[in-house]
Amino acid sequence: MQKYVLLGNWTDHARKTFLEIPERIELTKKIIGELNGNIDFFFTMGEYDFIAIIDMPDEESMAKYLLKAYEARYITIKTLRAWTDTEFAKMVSEL
Repeated sequence: MQKYVLLGNWTDHARKTFLEIPERIELTKKIIGELNGNIDFFFTMGEYDFIAIIDMPDEESMAKYLLKAYEARYITIKTLRAWTDTEFAKMVSEL
């Protein structure tokens, strides 16, 4: 599985329909599950409204999720590909 970190903010539309956010999160979990992935949400204070850690089987699956997320227009996000310390150590050892 590939790991991704999303740094996100709610759009003005999402803020106007704030009470629907829990339903949207459940829908997001369902979509990611259908793509054989997993997501953990964390709501934050500061520059970002939330972060999410997503495990996806491949880049294509992640791209499909991002396209669906952008289409909904409820969030703006920055996406970072991430590696665990074990994965990073393995990459370094192969140099």
